[in-house]
Amino acid sequence: MENVQGRSTVNKAKEKISKIKEGLAYHIVDSTALLAPTHPIFSAMEVGVYGMSDKVSIDSRLLVTGLTYAGLGSAFTKGRDLSRRLFKITGKTRETIQNFHDSAYTFVFNSIAMPPIYLSMGASVKEAVIGGLAAGALGIATGPIMGYSADVARDLIGLKECNRTSYPNVIKRQKPFVKKGLARLLVVSSLVAMAGIYALTNNNQEISSYNSQGIEQVVSE
Repeated sequence: MENVQGRSTVNKAKEKISKIKEGLAYHIVDSTALLAPTHPIFSAMEVGVYGMSDKVSIDSRLLVTGLTYAGLGSAFTKGRDLSRRLFKITGKTRETIQNFHDSAYTFVFNSIAMPPIYLSMGASVKEAVIGGLAAGALGIATGPIMGYSADVARDLIGLKECNRTSYPNVIKRQKPFVKKGLARLLVVSSLVAMAGIYALTNNNQEISSYNSQGIEQVVSE
């Protein structure tokens, strides 16, 4: 009797450890999948549209990365999974409906989640609300990208099969080691894209500085 109880306790402990490992795997994969496609987009906007310096942009990307891996990424994907179940959306649902859902969901999530973050960074209530709404508006465009990236990443790593019609069968049928290699390649591509954006910005700044010095020299002569 004691042996049976002992085996039962061991099995429960193993199941608990297995669930923790699975949850951790989902957390890391989902968080990485959200950051990989969006970091280059935001980097380009920050330095190219908003006029931020490379340092400020890099600091903002590091902050977002920290918050995502600290739990914000899991909160986003778990909420998305719940919302998809509530609206009975599956991988076989029409892509237009899935994309609309991800846009709407990301708008709501960003509008709710971002104001407290802005407040913790010293923003006023008005600034936090405006920032949250702006993040929500941007989420309309980035939501489908983030949702698709999460679905595909889970498949590439082997956590959950992706049945989306837009997911190429040639990738879906690949062996696990090939899929994991593709996942690593996508992450590396994201980092290379960001490095290229910042390098291009530095070049532009150097060219601008050189031209300014040249003009001043001509005027002084």
